[in-house]
Amino acid sequence: MYSEGVFQFYFMNMPQPVILIQQKRHQLYYKESNKAAQQFFDKMEDKIINKEENLLFYTLCEKAIATKEPIQYQYIQLFQPDRHAYEVTFTPLFNQATTPSHVLVMAQEIHCKKTQEESTRLLDAFLENTVDAILIADCDEKVLTVNGAFEKLFQWRKEEVIGKSRQEMNIVSKEEGKENLKLIKELKSGKTLPPYETVRYTKSGESVCVSVSCSPIYDDQNQLVAYSVIYRDITPQKEAEEQLAYTLKELENIKYALDESASVMIINASGTITYVNDMYVRYSGYEKEDLLGKYYRDAGLHHNLSELLETIKSGKVWRGQLEMGTKHHRSYWVSKTIVPLKDIDGNITHYVSIHNDITEQKALENKLHFEATHDSLTGLPNRAMLLKELNKVIEKGQRKSDEFFALLFLDCDNFKQINDEYGHHIGDEFLKAYTKRLKSCVRKGDRIYRLGGDEFIIILNVTNGREIEQIARRIHVSLQQSWNVRGYCLRTTTTIGVSIYPEDGESAALLLKNADDALYKGKREGKNNYILYQT
Repeated sequence: MYSEGVFQFYFMNMPQPVILIQQKRHQLYYKESNKAAQQFFDKMEDKIINKEENLLFYTLCEKAIATKEPIQYQYIQLFQPDRHAYEVTFTPLFNQATTPSHVLVMAQEIHCKKTQEESTRLLDAFLENTVDAILIADCDEKVLTVNGAFEKLFQWRKEEVIGKSRQEMNIVSKEEGKENLKLIKELKSGKTLPPYETVRYTKSGESVCVSVSCSPIYDDQNQLVAYSVIYRDITPQKEAEEQLAYTLKELENIKYALDESASVMIINASGTITYVNDMYVRYSGYEKEDLLGKYYRDAGLHHNLSELLETIKSGKVWRGQLEMGTKHHRSYWVSKTIVPLKDIDGNITHYVSIHNDITEQKALENKLHFEATHDSLTGLPNRAMLLKELNKVIEKGQRKSDEFFALLFLDCDNFKQINDEYGHHIGDEFLKAYTKRLKSCVRKGDRIYRLGGDEFIIILNVTNGREIEQIARRIHVSLQQSWNVRGYCLRTTTTIGVSIYPEDGESAALLLKNADDALYKGKREGKNNYILYQT
């Protein structure tokens, strides 16, 4: 029961703020306050409490009166150092009719609880916002808490593991269990454990590669009360390491295969040689010290093909065949591939040149090409080569209005008689001698072809008709001289038909036809002459 004297005696000098509230005619009034409360509030005796301005305070007083039970409320403003924290108790006081008539409001400062609450909030925020899985256990191996990252990584929900022994989760394999207990024992003894990598298991039994860090947790008396275990998922890192190791092994195998099968050189973007393999050294005749660090042109590499340089400088791969030279000036042919290497920004840093020796292949190709385009007996270009080169000369003439040349069609007048009288082997030797004499009659820029049998074509690079007649006469006279073939003295003559580009034709077929017509006109007129085509 309320008494003003009692309030003054018991509460006026208490260090905690105390306020007495009176209920009268369904209205609440400030009745008394001690010195501690008066430090925070102005004089308020017999002042009506404004419900709208003090809704929470008013509501708690009403609730204490209605329930006839004390009500506690904690007033904590976290992370505000200049604000106090209180636990406020609203105690109803009764009159003689056992109906509450007053409410004694007493505030108890709880600064330590505020600090503890702040620490708890900070810890919770740290646990829930870190990407690493964290487990905190007490010294009896009971799980105190885990964070969301732990739940996600190991598939155990927080409510399933709190209060359980760590061993019940089977995160550690049986084989590693004893070793793990040993580590925990060392941790409890105060030793610091360095991070280590291992395998842990999820609730469903899946393995996870993790980096584990263990730390002791001490109370304010420096007594070990718990420890934390941080698990960092390194599965992607391990997969990357495995992939890197696989890639490096693949590259090593590729390098080995290249070194065993091809010559390899690497040149940086400035043109300096940075690598050559043993096969390159073997084929080129250079020593490695002759090449490494040298500018590629100074090492005998004169690739002046504009198409090659334009291709690789644009970042594209170039493939082709090149004639190379050894240190001792011996030439050889290679099939070459040059690959530009780029950095992550797309800039060319190096060029890898890979080539294989194709000298024998090239020689075979040249031999086959020669056989396909040249007469096997005399070595002269054949009909196929004649048509190809004659068309080129005509194309050039079509581009240049002043182009002028002559086509001479030659036929040995009595070659059949030589074959019949002396045999084909003497006939073949005669054709070789005939070819040799023809070559001595023409100039450097003129070309001789054998069509077959005793028929030959000469393309003369001339500038006028007079020059044509001079050369044709010289050839005609030279071919009338006697021939000494294998001890036989042979005499024969030649008839020559001449057509002139462009007046006697502007195509290969027409020039050949008209030269042939001129030839047979000469045959009809008694042979052993030269005739210019006339329409």
